[in-house]
Amino acid sequence: MSYDEKKQHVAVMRRRYAGMTTKKARSRVLDGFCELTGLSRKHAIRTLRKRKTGSKKRGRPSGETTEGTQLLVKLWKLSDMLCGKLLKPVIPTYLDCLKAYEPISPSARDEVIRMSASTIDRRLRKVKVRTGSLNRRRVSSLKAHRQEVPLKIDIWPDQYPKRPGWVEVDTVAHCGGSMKGSCVWSLTITDVGTGWTRIRCVWNKGAVGVCGQIMAFIFECPFDVIAINSDNGGEFINGHLKREFSEYIPDVTRTRSRSYKKNDNAHVEQKNGVQVRQLFGYGRIDDESLIPLMNEICVIQELLKNLYTPTMRLISKRRDGSRYIKQYEKHPMTPAQRLLASEDVSEENKDKIRQMLKENNVCELRSRMNWKLRKLAVALTKRSEDQSSASKSFTSNKSTKSCCKGTRKQSNSGRNEILTTNCARNE
Repeated sequence: MSYDEKKQHVAVMRRRYAGMTTKKARSRVLDGFCELTGLSRKHAIRTLRKRKTGSKKRGRPSGETTEGTQLLVKLWKLSDMLCGKLLKPVIPTYLDCLKAYEPISPSARDEVIRMSASTIDRRLRKVKVRTGSLNRRRVSSLKAHRQEVPLKIDIWPDQYPKRPGWVEVDTVAHCGGSMKGSCVWSLTITDVGTGWTRIRCVWNKGAVGVCGQIMAFIFECPFDVIAINSDNGGEFINGHLKREFSEYIPDVTRTRSRSYKKNDNAHVEQKNGVQVRQLFGYGRIDDESLIPLMNEICVIQELLKNLYTPTMRLISKRRDGSRYIKQYEKHPMTPAQRLLASEDVSEENKDKIRQMLKENNVCELRSRMNWKLRKLAVALTKRSEDQSSASKSFTSNKSTKSCCKGTRKQSNSGRNEILTTNCARNE
């Protein structure tokens, strides 16, 4: 028997079983039903027996009244929608305050005061559903903004576009391994086709700093930006960038990487290590007054890398069994040379690059870089020593002093090790 046939047969047999007035008659109906369906006798009796209607709720009466619930809802809204555990202690205070503005029924007052925290939450459950306050967590706008930005794989022509204008952007935290407190962040912007890269330092990756530096790059770079790709971080996916792009540069497309796919932003991730970390190291930089000096270093770094540092661009990448085979350019070129050789760059922008090459000398740039790196290393060392002496003054235990001192020395060495190495290497 199919399911529908069995259902119809049970309905027919249930009516027939209910119509039997004697025990023998019901027994004959049960015999036939069990033989046909294969059910046990007890199972057949439960199946054919008349179903009971919902019985009256057991337990003592709840004592709930409409007047008491209305008063509770009023107190709940007055408390800015607190939960039952937080609302229970302040109900008497709120009742006294509310009594000065409107009359309160004594029975409703007593009912609300007697309520436990669980009863309060149970009474307010339907109201919370209607008002949308069942989940009090603030809904982030990041998800809505993320849905407005298309994925890179849907917009970009291929994985390695050769035409200038396809840009990737990312941030690097100079936090020393701890995100506690405020610190300096580096914003890295690189063109995939030519390797033209810019680094700028901002404080705490705020909207003003990040958005301002991105807009400055788009207006100042010697090529037309077609699209800019970022990860899914809140410093890039927000209303500030959306407003700036829609008002001032509507022709530039914003795209984002897929979640947990770092290779979608592989070119700028590589620049984070090759340029940012080699320049400033992995130590913590938490002094906002050092940002102007760090940006001066970044400007020199931009000129050195874009005008005088050749790179080999990846041409193809294929998989052969368990390994990848990559093919690079035979003749390395600087980002400036690639822009000058590109047919997609206007003559006006090419003149800007020629002027930059004419005004900047690699020897002079390297000398200025070394001097400013030494200046930054001295400033970081002085700040570390000041922090170390301040911590000692507040420490009374000798063992605690020695531990703090050792930790400070270790962090100081880690903070300035790469800066000192850069100075020695450049000399």
